[in-house]
Amino acid sequence: MRPQKWFYTLPLRLRSVFRRERVERDLSDELQFHLDQKTQEYIAGGLTPDEARRKARREFGGIEQAKENCRDKRHVGFLETLLQDVRFGLRMLRKNPGFTAVAVLTLALGIGATTAVFSLVNAILLKPLPFPNPDRIVLPELVSPPGVNLGSEYFPWGQIQFRFLTRDSHPFQAVAAFQNDSFNLTGAEEPAFLDGFRVSADFFAALGVSPALGRAFTADEDRPGHEYEVVLSDHLWREHFGADRGILGKAVRLSGSSYTVVGVMPAGFVFPRAEEMPSSFNFPRESQLWVPLAIAEAPKGGPSELAVIGRLKADLTLQQAQAAMDLVTKHAEAKDPQWKGWFNTRIVPLTRQVVGDTQRPLQLILGAVGLVLLIACSNVANLLLARSLGRRREFTLRAALGAGRTRLIRQLLTESLLIAISAGALSILLANAGIYFVKTFGPADLPRLREVALDLPVFGFALCVSLAAGILFGLAPAIGATHENLADSLKEGSQRTGGSPTSPRLRNALLVSQVALALVLVISAGLLTRTFFRLLGINGGFNADRVLTFQLPLPELKYTDQAHIVAFYQNALERLRSIPGVVYAGIGETVPMSGEGESTVIRMPDHPPTSAKELHFANYTIISPGYLSSVGTPVLRGRDFLESDTADSLPVALVNVAMEKKYWPEQGALGKQVGPGSTRFPLLTIVGVVPDVRHISLREETVPEMYVVYTQKQWPSMLNLHVALRTKADPVSMIASAREAIHSVDADLPLAKVSTLATLVDDSLSQPRFAMLLLASFGLLALVLASIGMYGVISYSVAQRTQELGIRMALGADRSHIFGMVLGQGVRLAGLGIAIGLLAALGITRVMAAFLFGVQPADPLTFGAVSILLVATALLACYLPARRATRIDPIVALR
Repeated sequence: MRPQKWFYTLPLRLRSVFRRERVERDLSDELQFHLDQKTQEYIAGGLTPDEARRKARREFGGIEQAKENCRDKRHVGFLETLLQDVRFGLRMLRKNPGFTAVAVLTLALGIGATTAVFSLVNAILLKPLPFPNPDRIVLPELVSPPGVNLGSEYFPWGQIQFRFLTRDSHPFQAVAAFQNDSFNLTGAEEPAFLDGFRVSADFFAALGVSPALGRAFTADEDRPGHEYEVVLSDHLWREHFGADRGILGKAVRLSGSSYTVVGVMPAGFVFPRAEEMPSSFNFPRESQLWVPLAIAEAPKGGPSELAVIGRLKADLTLQQAQAAMDLVTKHAEAKDPQWKGWFNTRIVPLTRQVVGDTQRPLQLILGAVGLVLLIACSNVANLLLARSLGRRREFTLRAALGAGRTRLIRQLLTESLLIAISAGALSILLANAGIYFVKTFGPADLPRLREVALDLPVFGFALCVSLAAGILFGLAPAIGATHENLADSLKEGSQRTGGSPTSPRLRNALLVSQVALALVLVISAGLLTRTFFRLLGINGGFNADRVLTFQLPLPELKYTDQAHIVAFYQNALERLRSIPGVVYAGIGETVPMSGEGESTVIRMPDHPPTSAKELHFANYTIISPGYLSSVGTPVLRGRDFLESDTADSLPVALVNVAMEKKYWPEQGALGKQVGPGSTRFPLLTIVGVVPDVRHISLREETVPEMYVVYTQKQWPSMLNLHVALRTKADPVSMIASAREAIHSVDADLPLAKVSTLATLVDDSLSQPRFAMLLLASFGLLALVLASIGMYGVISYSVAQRTQELGIRMALGADRSHIFGMVLGQGVRLAGLGIAIGLLAALGITRVMAAFLFGVQPADPLTFGAVSILLVATALLACYLPARRATRIDPIVALR
């Protein structure tokens, strides 16, 4: 049909459906008008009125037949039948409010949980990144040479390497380097610590994003000596500058230097975030400003922490881009043989990098909530099946009056879809609560967590799941209900029979599947729960009780030499230790569980490397005397650093147990020498051994670590050290006193990353806690649904077997026998479900091995405890129906 005709006929068809009475009245009036006109013509021709009416009727045909022909021409029969089914289905659901409420609520719980999890999956895995053509944005990563262990598969770019890339023939439309930096915003009442990035000129062009206010950096501004411009984030602009649109061109003081504001980024732009970037970079969770990187045209070698991002040229595939980067590698190695093996690159799409390691956990959670939905559908299917058996006489009478089997199935499916759509509407409210739960308890390092929302794709998913669930749980009962013998169904008392032989088998199969699925979920939740509590019991090498931590970002322009920096820390520690309530105070390059650390090549005279592939690595951590006492790390052997360990005394070091076991397992580490890889730095004598301290998470593998005292340090920079204060009272109450003590030494210095050590530990457990809470919630929901299903099936079985049980009791069966028989029926079904669930769990829990710690996937304790829990739940669910069965009066049952 042509589109123009649709515009004309569609309103008419809808009118005939929704305004049926008026359309029928108009049709009758029109046909009567034509009949009257024909009658008048025959009267005018000389016939009597009666003869004229008879002749007009014979010529016109039957009125009702003409009406049917007109109705057929509208092509709305299907819609009319559907509306009839919907009206009838709504009446039937209103007649059974208890059944309707239970079915809708059960299904809404399953759909709501599934929708909430999908909103998380959609935000992280499916939703495109908020950049133009995000599939063209990539991260070229430098990969370690084969056989060389740098502690990470990839390592940062150097300035020389980046300059070579920009000058060679590369596959990028725009390519930029960036590295994180911190800034002290001064000039206001209180100095503020800001996380930011130094970026090259094409950084925003590579992402395809322009400032909402002002402009980005120019190439001239991205040169040494000209890099004093700044682009602000929308949040910083609003919070510190009152959303002043006249901010452009004004100067702000950052770490002692004056920067001119040239732009403000759009709301929501905070790239890059720590959770979306390679873990080897110590990036902040949210950037607040960007300044030019300003790499020299001929940069010098040296340590660098650059990351690189690029936008591929149009119509260039990842394989072609990788081939082009391999050619850059060959050019670099040909120019400088020292780069051989150290310029290998790998092109990683930004989308894949942002998703990171979250794909498998999200798939696990989505699979778990899918099991909950299946249990809910199975439960509702059982309810519908039991209800359909109570309507057997209705279906039989309708079939006897001419209703076909397909017509009956369509009616029952319509009722199922009404339940599903109602549950879908309610599930939106439950999903919204679930999203609030996810955002509240979700780990902060989960990428794009803030983008989780009930948007249009999520609504569409909820609708599709509702319709699919309605068909899934409604089809089997609908087909089963139409498989009935007409004669048997119309017999007196047939309602008391058990229905067709298929019905109890189908009900039992659905119940067994519920128990099996619930067992798998509860076992999975149990394994994650045991993992979480195992992590809580790990000795992280420190004591987090009553410890305050914060970072001191020293501005480079103000603290230019080693002596000045050491003098500041000595004065600051003296002031901090004098605060009433402070037990110990110390400084360190990092604090436990802060997610920070610096690995470096080390040299040991008694363990010389045989080749470049066998270099020794260790974490290199700067601390002060009193730091170990502040964080609660004991010295196991030897001594701690002393105030007398200065630049003029013997260079000393501490090592952890992992380093001692790796290099000196027999003779011990005390008295041995170790130092940074370069011979420019002196060797240090090991004077103490400390426990292995976790820096990122409690489940991380311990690696060799050496500690050096800050007063003897010659490398690397000490501009961003952490302070640890062990206090007698609540450490939060010491923040104001600590700030006053620091400001008495330097009034322009803010306290950054203020936290308690207990909070850092708690944050490190956010991922396993989140997974445990989700799986535990799904497991509990599955257990409740399975127990409700068990109760419903056994209760219905008792009701259907009332006559049988009455006969048994009349023939002498005692009540304990009846009780055991009913209880045994439920236990047998539960036992079969548990057996199937155990076999399924043995396979499924292997997929979870990567998420477990200190627990085997086939942990017998968890499997046994959950099996006992399911048996106990089944006994509890069957108790009331079994007790009701023992109270049957044989006389009443036999009537």
